[in-house]
Amino acid sequence: MEELAQQICDLAKRRGAAFADVRIMHRRSESVLVQDGRADKLSAYTDSGLGVRVLVGRCWGFASADSLLKHRAVRCLSDALSLAKASQDFVSDPAMIAPVARSARGEDRRTAEIPSAAMPVHEKIARLLEYERAGRAAGGSAIVNSIVSYSDGEREEVLANTAGALVKTSVGRAVLTCVMVASDGKLLQRGMEHRGIVGGAELLRRTSAEELGARATQKALALLKARPAPAGRFTVVFHPSITGLLVHEALGHNAEADAVWAGQSLLEGRLGEMLAAPNVSIYDDSTLPGEFGSYAYDSEGTPSRRRAIIENGRLVGFLHSLETAAKFGAEPTGSARADSYESRPIVRMSNTFMARGTVPFEDMIRGIDRGIYLMDGHWGYVFVQKGQFICHAGQARMIEKGKLGEPLRDVSVSSMTFDTLKNIDAIGDDFEMKMPGMCGKEGQAAPTDAGGPHVRVADVVVGGQHGE
Repeated sequence: MEELAQQICDLAKRRGAAFADVRIMHRRSESVLVQDGRADKLSAYTDSGLGVRVLVGRCWGFASADSLLKHRAVRCLSDALSLAKASQDFVSDPAMIAPVARSARGEDRRTAEIPSAAMPVHEKIARLLEYERAGRAAGGSAIVNSIVSYSDGEREEVLANTAGALVKTSVGRAVLTCVMVASDGKLLQRGMEHRGIVGGAELLRRTSAEELGARATQKALALLKARPAPAGRFTVVFHPSITGLLVHEALGHNAEADAVWAGQSLLEGRLGEMLAAPNVSIYDDSTLPGEFGSYAYDSEGTPSRRRAIIENGRLVGFLHSLETAAKFGAEPTGSARADSYESRPIVRMSNTFMARGTVPFEDMIRGIDRGIYLMDGHWGYVFVQKGQFICHAGQARMIEKGKLGEPLRDVSVSSMTFDTLKNIDAIGDDFEMKMPGMCGKEGQAAPTDAGGPHVRVADVVVGGQHGE
């Protein structure tokens, strides 16, 4: 694979490309789903192929093939060159790249303790059914639907470019999710537990039935007893999972430099401004050991690094690829990632988080006369250009006279990104990052994680089912 990648790069230079890179990839994955006491779905996937990208004049050209034969690779190069040359008269935003470090040569090997193939499918199914039984046992007849899913996969990749880079990557990842739906005859409520690791089937050996299935059921049963959330404006406290949603959805996507360059980010033209409270610092870091979004080199061969987005309230940087770094006159940050050999690298987040502060949780809620504590963040949505975000909390509790009160259900909050960041008046002395998943953008998925400490935010709109 290395020899083929370098041969195509050498040929690209001889044929006039100012820059070219070749990514050769082999990947495999397997997934299992059990539902309501039976094995429901089993799928397996494997493929190999290569992608060739060239820079000629003002334009990029890209082509891919599901083959590792040399004549197909040469054909890909020819197609990419032809596409770049044919586009010269139609491109208003010329392509460019920042200087590429010639010394980008290395290997990133993060293999599983138990590779997927080392654990038979029947054992995986048996383990998932065990999680499901534990969840149903904890809920009895109240559980009306149960779903447990597991997927794992390995990806091997070789990247070479005309600047002399050669990077070899081998990474395995595994994800486990349990959903329990409970009913009291009138309401349906859902509890979910989710795990993800850089590794393989050892995730199934490490996770007990009680901490997955039973815990998901406990969440669902608690929500049945909770009252609907009040609607209005409140001081709220974010659990680290909600903090993670905020930094990923509301800020992280805005900090991807391709969105900024395209005029689709509310951060455009605001470098150096105070956009958050002075105690807020937010980073994206793909060097963190063992985290789901970590990697040693991005899909352009740029070494991984810690990237500051906001420091002490001030916007200090964006996430960059080779191209966006050139356009902004900045350094590449190793943030260009491609989902497959069929995809071109685009700017992506990795592990995005708010730095911890100094305030204990008890002190954070002590001064709140009436507020809401939001927990169990699973999804959110951001209107990037408007700067508005919506975040749903799987669980919540009232805060009354400085103490945690009754549980709440069906809680969503909505705010403007900058208002929320500026209204943060306390940051916890704790830290958690347990939101592994696949983030989607332009039809591609990338492994990411998000988190931070508890934070307190004043004057947040809470969307509930009754007024105060």
